Amino acid sequence: MAIFDYEWMAATESALEDLPPVEGVDAVIDFVISGSPAGKTTIAVTLRDGRLASMMVGRSDAAELVISMSYDVAVAILTGEMSSDVGFMRGAVKVEGPHERWLLDLRPVRRSALAALAPVMADTTV
Repeated sequence: MAIFDYEWMAATESALEDLPPVEGVDAVIDFVISGSPAGKTTIAVTLRDGRLASMMVGRSDAAELVISMSYDVAVAILTGEMSSDVGFMRGAVKVEGPHERWLLDLRPVRRSALAALAPVMADTTV
């Protein structure tokens, strides 16, 4: 499957269904990926108590955070070659909204999500 295509989105959503709960960590996040093979890609993610509530292609009107990065940076993060914290510190990951939510409150969710996505990424063409 190709990264960010329909099959990848379905596999990703399935992989993220069983994230461990993180009480009180609710968020709506738009991930904006520039330079992907399909062009600019936006994925809206809603979390309730640290668990995936919904994921869709496109922007959410309720997004409190917008996380922007290039396709190459997104691939590096999703494959474990770079952490999203390092990407942020290098300026490769841009955060619009409350930075502390992304950097601190959502850190355990990001770590769990990336671990859950490892098998999906192993089957993904980038």
